[in-house]
Parts: sequence; C-alpha cells; structure tokens
Amino acid sequence: MESIFVSIASYRDNELPRTIADCINKALHPERLVFGVHWQHDNHEFFEQLYDRRCKVIDTDYRASKGACWARHEAQKLYAGEDFVLQIDSHMRFVRHWDTVCIDGIRELQRRGNRRVIISNLMPSYDPDDDTNLSRACLTCRLGRFNQDGALALKASVVTQTPERFSPGMSISAAFLFSIGDLYREVRIDPDLYFDGEEISYAVRAYTYGYDLYHCNYPIVYHYYTRKADRKHWDDHGDWGERSILAKARMRSLLMETNEVPDLGPYGLGAVRSLADYERYSGVDFKRRTVSEPGHAARTADSGENVRSRLAAGGIGVAQIDPFSYCNARCWYCPVRYHPQPVEARHHMPIALFEKIIRELCEERDRQGLVNTGFNFIYTAHYNEIILYRHLAEMFEVLRRYGLRTLILSNGIALSKDKVELIREYNDVIGEQVCLNISAFERERWIANTVAGNGAGEPAKRRAFNRTMKNIEYASRQLGAVSIQINEANPDEAEKQADIARQMFPGVSVRTCLTLSDRAGILHEAGAVSNREEIGRMSAGRSRVVDCSNTFTGIGGRHFGWLHVNALGKAILCCNDYYFDYTFGDFHTDTLKDIWLSERHATVIERSFREICRKCSMAVWK
Repeated sequence: MESIFVSIASYRDNELPRTIADCINKALHPERLVFGVHWQHDNHEFFEQLYDRRCKVIDTDYRASKGACWARHEAQKLYAGEDFVLQIDSHMRFVRHWDTVCIDGIRELQRRGNRRVIISNLMPSYDPDDDTNLSRACLTCRLGRFNQDGALALKASVVTQTPERFSPGMSISAAFLFSIGDLYREVRIDPDLYFDGEEISYAVRAYTYGYDLYHCNYPIVYHYYTRKADRKHWDDHGDWGERSILAKARMRSLLMETNEVPDLGPYGLGAVRSLADYERYSGVDFKRRTVSEPGHAARTADSGENVRSRLAAGGIGVAQIDPFSYCNARCWYCPVRYHPQPVEARHHMPIALFEKIIRELCEERDRQGLVNTGFNFIYTAHYNEIILYRHLAEMFEVLRRYGLRTLILSNGIALSKDKVELIREYNDVIGEQVCLNISAFERERWIANTVAGNGAGEPAKRRAFNRTMKNIEYASRQLGAVSIQINEANPDEAEKQADIARQMFPGVSVRTCLTLSDRAGILHEAGAVSNREEIGRMSAGRSRVVDCSNTFTGIGGRHFGWLHVNALGKAILCCNDYYFDYTFGDFHTDTLKDIWLSERHATVIERSFREICRKCSMAVWK
C-alpha cells in the first residue's frame, strides 16, 4: 500500500494530539500513515501519540526554537522515502477518507501530463469546542499585494460553484500541502526563512523544480486560525525581529535577485523552469512588485489554436518507440550516468502492444491520415540498449511484416555473436546498419567514460572492455555497415580516439561528434554538457518558444513530426522527456488518432513551450 509521510511542526500547541488523532481516525487506511513531528514544547506538555510507532518525533525545548520554517525543515528530515507527503499545521481537522481523496486527486492531476503536482489550499476554519460542525465552503489562495519589505501576501477567496475539481494555483499554503514524496527529496525547506515570504518562496521554488500547483475546489482539511490564547514563537523570542529581517533578505535575493544573500545554497531555484517562467505563468513581476493577469489563463492564437490546427493537419514522419528503455552502461554524455532511470524504464513492452502501435501507424499512412505517406522508419533509441529487448527477434519480424526499417544503436557491450547473426538474418529490416556509440578505445579511458560507478569491480570492468572490443571486431567482419561514433567534446582527444579505432578496426566508418546535446538541463546540472550559451544566443530578444528544429530527413520537429512512445506504451513529448513528465496518452487503451488529436496532447505541447523546451538547443524562438 502506498504510504504518506505527514509532516507537522508544532509550537506549544495543545491541539497537536487532537490533530494527529483526527488525521488517523478520518483516514480510510490509517496504516499507511507515518508522522514526522517536530515537537517544540515546555516540560509541562505531553501528547499521547509520543510513543506511537507511527510517530517519529524531534523533541525540542521551545526556548531553542528558531521559527516556523526552521521547525518545518527539521521535520522534513524525518522523511524516509514515503510515496506521498502531507505537510500540515498542528491545529487541523480532516474530512472523512482524506487520504484517498488526496491520492486520487494527485492521480487525476498527473493524467494531465505532469507527474510533479502539488495540491495546496487555504482552508476553512474549525472550532476546537465544536469540531463536528464543519463548513462545506472552500477557500482558495489568491495573490494579494506586496508589503514594504517585498513579501507577496496571500489572500483567501471563497470558491464559487465550479464543475472543475481543481484549478491552477500560483502559490501554496504551508499549512496544507499534499504531493508526491519526491517533493521533499527535491525541494528542501529553507530553515532561515521566518514567516513573511515562506509560502510564495516555496511555491516559486517548487514551480521551478517542475511542479505544477493546484488548488482543490472542495474542502479536505480545516484550520484553527485564531488561537488567541496560544503562545506564538514571536511571543517568546525577543530576537524574532532580527530573524525576520535576515529572512526577508533571503526572500528578496531569491525572488527579486537583489543579491543581499549571494549564496542561497540548496534553497535556490530549480533548473526545470526559470523565475521568468513563473512570472509569466502567475502574472507576478517581483522586481516591480506588481501582480497582473496570470499567464496560465491566457491562450493566444499562436500558442493555442495553432498547436491544435497543426496536430489536426497530421504529418507524423518518424516514430520513436522504445520497447525496452533500460541501458547497461553509464556513458558520461547520457543522463543515465547522473540520474537513476525511472523504474518503468526496465519494462519490456509486450510484443502485441508494439505491433498494435505499428499497425495503427501504417493504417493512418495508408489512408493518408495523420501519418505521412513516406513513413517507413522506426527509431528505437532512447537512453536504452535495444539489443537487450527480450522480444528483439519478434520486433524485427513485425517490422518486416509491415515493410518498415530501423537501425541498431548500441554501446557494443551486449552485441554478442548471436545478436550479430540475428541482425544479419533481418538485413532487409536493418540494412546491417549498426551504429556504435563509443567514447574511447583505451581501456582505462573507456572504463571512466562508460561504466564508472556501476558498482562492478575493476576486473569486471576490464572484462567488459575486452568483451566490447571483441564484439565490435566480430560485428565489423560479419556486417556490412558498422559505424562508430566517438562522443567527445575535446577535439584533440576525439581525433586521438578515432585514430585508435581506425587502427583496431580497419574498414569501419569512424566519425567524431564534438557538438553534444544537453538533455533538457540534466547534463548541465551534472557539469557534463551545457548548451546554455547557445540557447542564450538563440533566444536573445525573443521571449517565447513556438516550435522544435530537431527534424529528421525533412520531417517536422519533435512536437508535430514525431511520435514518441515509451516502454509502458505511453505517448511522451520527445527524447528529452527523460522522466516522462509530458505524457499524453496510453496505447493500451486508446488509438493513435485519439491520442494524437487529444486536448491533452495540445496542452502538453503548450506547457512544453513554456518549460522543458526553453532548456533545449533545438527550440525555435519568437
């Protein structure tokens, strides 16, 4: 069963035990709950769940407390890989079966194309003396005004009747936030913030890490707002003003780029989206301290209707289908080296599903529908080693039956004799075309570039190198069109390795590739490859991405000229969508036509122009 980490920071709050009890009692599956409680108290306080095995507790004397954000940060440290996270205050009440309501909401929102989603709301209030009489009204967050210190306030708005269960949000409430567990791994709470700016700062940071923000249009939790008799942190700590001043300087450095705090450490912005992306989305201009119409509410003819008309016009020229998206190497120029592949990447696509996709593509081509009449090629390389696919021979047979062609892209490690013979048998499908991506032909350099960090011992790595070289030698003798591509950014080193390869394998075509592509920011973050300067030149004086220039033999760019399908049968945006954050259909249940022409497909493309495409050197700017 999927687990939920419930994070609670409590400061001298008598409501804490009742909050935990209500959370447990109202859950449909209380056994899934794990509590991380930062309990700030004096020696006279106690809560009954202190020794509950479900509760992990940080016990702090209230006099040592450093404020709300510090307390949340400490509670966040108790997270231990649970599937979901719920962040709440210590004075809350819940609706019945709130746990399934939240998880179902996340699943519903993920079906819109992004797995990184957050549900967060301002909440209706409850009375501790009468907590059975709960309001059906729902509140949502609206952006208010900037104060003199630059903090953007939130204001509550009553949700009027709406058919939509969720609406796009522009901020979060720190008192109620539900998301996937990755949020707590990726977006750490800044312990040096204090109060003002806490929520807008975290919202912007989460957005730039790729999280979509949503408000729920019905109540899930309730909040005790007044708490007049309870001590607050600023009541007990005379230095709270100094903490607040320093915290606001951090907030301004993050959002207004004032550089008052030059280094925010791990509490800065993410790399998936930029601060400017958030400002366009939300209508906020932090430097000018203004709030206008949010960009997510607008759809221009250029970004909206044009996308839909281009999809309706068809033009699929190439399909990239990845029936087995797992790689047995860790090449220095590939995201697999720096980020573990998603679990689903190790899935073998059933051959029946592969054939269904091929059949529908060919049917659309033959009726002159969504697929170009010249369509004849299937690409099977996407951070994978295709020759490890357990249905490889059957895949070749399907392609032969439908008159389609492919090529083999391989690192050579598993290119055994039987695989070479299989390739020869299907020469009409493959044309004996095997392209080997090898970055080095000196053993130690090959190990460092290709398999470093894979957990194997040095003898095993040396054997892997020797086996790879033998595989290449055999393939070069048996197949007529083996080529080697050396991916190396240093021209001198690239040519050196090319000379070695030509000496080892006479007659094999060897080429160097010096211009390597960052994969939507992943390789830039790893310090391996960066296209940021090139992107800066292309985007100079332009504000929007409107297309993709990554074509193939004259076919349109990735959005409109390619179909990309991962090993789970999900239609995805493109080869840069490493985490499958931009899915828009499932071939298990839907047809090619329904998937391609879906509103979700158009929405995913529009979102990609605002997000992932802005980090790609193939983007077309306007």
